[in-house]
Amino acid sequence: MKSHEKKILSGLLVLLALALVAVIFTRDWANDRERLRAARSASRHTANPVDMRPLDTAQQLAQLAVTHAEQDYAQQALRLADHSVDLAFAAAIQDAVENPAPLTPETRELLARIKEGEAAIAADQSRITQFTQVLAQAEGSAREDLQQLIAIAQGQLALDQDDLEDAHQDLIRAGGDRQATIQHLLDQHKASSAQSASALVGASAGAPSSVELTQSRNISDEVRAWMSLRSKQSLLMQAQQEALARAAKLSEEHGALEKQLEEGIPTGQNAPGPASNTPPAAGSPNAEAEPGGNPALARLHHLTEEKKKLSDFDKRIETEQQLAGVHANWITLVNVREKAFLQRISVSVFSILLIAMVALLANSWIQRVFAALALDQRPMHTLRALILFGVQALGLVLILLVIFGMPGNFATVLALAGAGLTVAMKDFIVGFFGWFVLLGKDGIRAGDWVEINGVSGEVLRVGPLHTVILETGNWTDAGHPTGRKVSFVNSFAIEGHYFNFSTKGQWLWDEIQVLIPDTAEPYAAAEAMQKIAADETAANAQLAEEEWNRATPSDVRRSFSAAPSLSIRPTGSGINVVLRYITRASERYAVRTRLYRAVVELLHGKKGRASAEGPAPPRVAGRD
Repeated sequence: MKSHEKKILSGLLVLLALALVAVIFTRDWANDRERLRAARSASRHTANPVDMRPLDTAQQLAQLAVTHAEQDYAQQALRLADHSVDLAFAAAIQDAVENPAPLTPETRELLARIKEGEAAIAADQSRITQFTQVLAQAEGSAREDLQQLIAIAQGQLALDQDDLEDAHQDLIRAGGDRQATIQHLLDQHKASSAQSASALVGASAGAPSSVELTQSRNISDEVRAWMSLRSKQSLLMQAQQEALARAAKLSEEHGALEKQLEEGIPTGQNAPGPASNTPPAAGSPNAEAEPGGNPALARLHHLTEEKKKLSDFDKRIETEQQLAGVHANWITLVNVREKAFLQRISVSVFSILLIAMVALLANSWIQRVFAALALDQRPMHTLRALILFGVQALGLVLILLVIFGMPGNFATVLALAGAGLTVAMKDFIVGFFGWFVLLGKDGIRAGDWVEINGVSGEVLRVGPLHTVILETGNWTDAGHPTGRKVSFVNSFAIEGHYFNFSTKGQWLWDEIQVLIPDTAEPYAAAEAMQKIAADETAANAQLAEEEWNRATPSDVRRSFSAAPSLSIRPTGSGINVVLRYITRASERYAVRTRLYRAVVELLHGKKGRASAEGPAPPRVAGRD
């Protein structure tokens, strides 16, 4: 290997190692949606003292509902989760009322500012009321002065109200008014819940078809649907466990509160003790809850609130249990659908194995059939390979259809593939169909004398793709093979033409030429030569005529004559006599030898001076 190739290979290996390290260290970053959702949920839970996870989980699961039954369960889960969050907000507000935030120097100053603002607003409203009463009895310029005073008082009232609102907001930001903070979060929750519900309804109406609704009988879609259901089942089980955990925690709190009430232990930050006559601190949000400062009434009021809290705990526990029950029913439905897809996957796997088994058995059977045929092995080997390839290709296509299913544009793909294969395998396809033409009635067989694309010879083999002939040169030398085998693609039977000079008897026209001197009697010699040829070829001529007549269709029936023909042409050195006669291809030289001998005897017997010449070059078609 060259040095620069080694450097390139080393660089690629280093880059590959770095890429592998990056893949390993960033594998947890792949699911960006889940990470972003978890980050948003964590920030929301940090800022919100009320646990919003039931509703968040229900909204996430509602996006996974596919069937009508799942959508019903999703709506039930959303309703129960929203109710659970509402109860949690109510409990948080009640807890904020009972357990206000401890006062700090900042909150004390803000409370004092709030009291001053409330006093100022009360004074402004009192002045406006007084000026309004006097205005009803005033007249003239005094009335105008009172109206101006009322306008000034109203402006001062608006200013004091803005200052009071600012003080309230500062107190909320400082954490001095938990009730207002939770109420503000509750208002945001109700607004976002309405928007989320409408968004989920719109999303479910316009959502694309899920893979879980597939009706395709292929492993690819079935496995994807099964994996989707498995993931959904895992999320549902997690949501069910969270609901049960919340129910268990609420049950513990319910039991602890009930035990404290039974034992007479005060609960809550502002709960009055058995001998405590100390009222709530001034400025406390719970100060108004103590009726008249009577300890007995205060304890009775506190017990009433605690009993109500127990009832709220029962409602929240029941809601969480119902939510867990909805998730359990949803899990059961998903499990049933998951098993259905598993059964479909099993059927698809069975189909693949069955197709593979049938293909293997077909291969074995085809090989045994061809092995039992006592035919030429080369063409049979080609045909066997072609059939085996077809069976294997068909099995592979069926297996791919079971795995990936029928393409959506199958007709277009099939048409394009067929067009491409037709162009790429044109010669193969035309040659294969040409084989059937050659096997037909007007085709050729082994042993026929043919001419294909200007090459003449005897047919040795007609295979599925090729025809092989033994070249024999031109037709006058047809008895002398050149020793070369010539192979032709069978497409010539469709795109071109071929000559078959053979009938059943393989007849051909042959001729001899004799030069008769002017001193001899040419016509008598010619007639004697024609009679010799007629006697020698009488039997062959009769058979040839019968075969030619049988080969001709009945609607174009005509009579053929195989009798010898004679042609006399004068030349400068005498009379050239050409004698043409019918003979079998295999007997051509024997018949010619006998005719030459008879002609020589004829001429010598008449003491004529004749010289016999060899045959003229053969005619391509074997006739004039």
